[in-house]
Amino acid sequence: MVDGDGWDGRFRYVREVTGGHDAVLEFETTLAGKYVNGVDMIRCDDDGRIVDFKVMIRPLQAVNAIHEHMRAALKSMSG
Repeated sequence: MVDGDGWDGRFRYVREVTGGHDAVLEFETTLAGKYVNGVDMIRCDDDGRIVDFKVMIRPLQAVNAIHEHMRAALKSMSG
């Protein structure tokens, strides 16, 4: 089932690599019928607070779908 924003609701993490203050979490989902695969790269400080967070997404069709989704969301927020 796809919601009004195009997400299918099946976001899931499929792999986790952790060590020290760093974690890399691989995820999968679909947006507007496009397969999305990506990673969240997270770095925490000594207190466990996130100090760096990076998201990388592939394939190019997924990047384009997310770009369009974010453009539309930002446009609707601006009035």
